[in-house]
Amino acid sequence: MPIRLRVKAAHFYCCFCSIHVYNCNDNIRIKKNKVRLQHSAAIQCIIYLDNKVFVSLANGDLAAYRRDSAGGWETSKPSTITLGSATTPITRMLAVQGKLWCGCQNNVLVFNPCTLSVEQTFAVCSDVSRAVLHMASFGYGVWASVQNSAVIKLFHSLTYECIMEANMAPSVAKMLAGCNDIIRQHKAACLRITALLCCKDLLWVGTSAGVILNLAIPHLTASATPYPVLAPNVAGISHGHTGHVRFLTCVEMTPKKHLTAKTKQASKGRSVRRRGSISVASRVLVISGGDGFEDFQHFASNDSAGRDDSTNHLLLWQV
Repeated sequence: MPIRLRVKAAHFYCCFCSIHVYNCNDNIRIKKNKVRLQHSAAIQCIIYLDNKVFVSLANGDLAAYRRDSAGGWETSKPSTITLGSATTPITRMLAVQGKLWCGCQNNVLVFNPCTLSVEQTFAVCSDVSRAVLHMASFGYGVWASVQNSAVIKLFHSLTYECIMEANMAPSVAKMLAGCNDIIRQHKAACLRITALLCCKDLLWVGTSAGVILNLAIPHLTASATPYPVLAPNVAGISHGHTGHVRFLTCVEMTPKKHLTAKTKQASKGRSVRRRGSISVASRVLVISGGDGFEDFQHFASNDSAGRDDSTNHLLLWQV
């Protein structure tokens, strides 16, 4: 799957073992790439942090691209650090409190982008066969999930303490209560987390069952004292996907400007002054992508069931 990252004056587009660098304003469908960077292994993740671009490879290496003295990118001499191996590559990266959290097998490696070294390592789960696949951060909390699991865990971003864990299976089962017995049993048997997103004090959770859940994010402080965090109240969203939730993301909507008709021309400078009011409340769209569309309150009849199961759908919520 191609990976895209927009970084100021450059646009990094990754596919398999190559990175294609474009101008930010270029249309990549009709413009030729400025630079093509070839790597020895497939590209897993790409992220921008501390004026560097970090690229994780399937062989366990982490490549770091810096800027040169003129402000361009030193594409010919990336720093390469080995953090994993071909059997334990970096499967997920996330910028947290100025550090780079790297999911490497069942562990998280806290990487310093300035010294290019690992500062801390901790286990997300005890099962070494389950790799860290999804992470999302908000404030001093980082949510994480591992491979083939319906459990999410909340870690403190400074102490790396596991504060809370929650199983999404009961909430998903509740949303699937009205569907066909065979489908419900199949989805329950292979249930896992497929996407995580923090947006406006809510954690959005995508699942392999197509159900999207959200829960309030607890407020954490920088203190290392224990936190009396209660079990989260997980709520299911009535609309989701028939198949897997492939991704969750959010975009901020541009506020509309409401200008009055009153203008005034200055006597000396002959400038025009406008009085206007801008809507202060920012609106955000949460977007999910997945296979098919499902209304979990009104399941499709036998005649229409399966008609659009394989069609990719985007669902949008305004929050």
